[in-house]
Amino acid sequence: MIHVFGHLNPDSGTVCTAYMAARWLTIKGRNAQAFRLGELNRETNYIFRHAGLTPPPLLDDSLAGKDVWLVDFTEPAQGPASLNESNVVGIIDHHRLGGLITQLPPEVWIKPVGSSATLLWQLMTPTIRHEISPSEAILLLGAALSDTVALRSPTTTDEDRQAVDELCSLAKVDREDFIRNLLTAKTDIVGLNADELLNKDSKMFDISGNKVLVAQLELYSLDQAEPLIDELKSAMEQRVTTSGAGLVVLMLTDISAECSRLYFAGPALTDNAPCTIAGMLSRKKQLLPWLHARLG
Repeated sequence: MIHVFGHLNPDSGTVCTAYMAARWLTIKGRNAQAFRLGELNRETNYIFRHAGLTPPPLLDDSLAGKDVWLVDFTEPAQGPASLNESNVVGIIDHHRLGGLITQLPPEVWIKPVGSSATLLWQLMTPTIRHEISPSEAILLLGAALSDTVALRSPTTTDEDRQAVDELCSLAKVDREDFIRNLLTAKTDIVGLNADELLNKDSKMFDISGNKVLVAQLELYSLDQAEPLIDELKSAMEQRVTTSGAGLVVLMLTDISAECSRLYFAGPALTDNAPCTIAGMLSRKKQLLPWLHARLG
């Protein structure tokens, strides 16, 4: 059996696309099962509830000697500890290559689109698309809209827009209502503590020899996080110690004003004063190059 999963601290894109990648492989006659590497966030829960489908189970076994298919990541630090003992047979991703070394040549699909869900949809032949139910289309639609912030992110391509149009038609949803409810769930942080917020969407990267942990919170207003800033800063300092990262970055993204407020902890960056950057919405396309320029 092929174990299909996305990255740690899973977001909607990684969970929903892993579910559908396993479905795609199954339709093609390959035995595959989707898993998740952490608890679902509120947005992902909304997508699965709306689709009426059961989320993938939590992966809690060693992957040693098992066939795996990676979705939405190739950075080893973003996967389970036993990833390097597995046999990676396939990859579907839309991020940079992250230093993964495989035992055998895998089937690799990587493309600079706004979502791995867009790429997976493109990989599906008309015959396979005919097998996809409206509920399953909702998962791909939710993943694509989440990753691209309802097609407003600078990572959005014409291919993403086309995929969303086609998936909306198949899913039979009211597009504006679905987007509104999805973004409401995405930006809901009520009742979450600092640790939960840092875990909501965090990824580890290697940048110029530095381990860098980047946690992104997408908000409808930066004011939402203001009462928690001191608690978040303290939690970031603790993460420097517990994660071994030379830099921890908190990226507060205001999806309404289309800007991000950055906070830093750790010794890797000397000028670590908070700053606000207009137009910055994307971690992979905007923040990572920004960090490379300062850490390189």
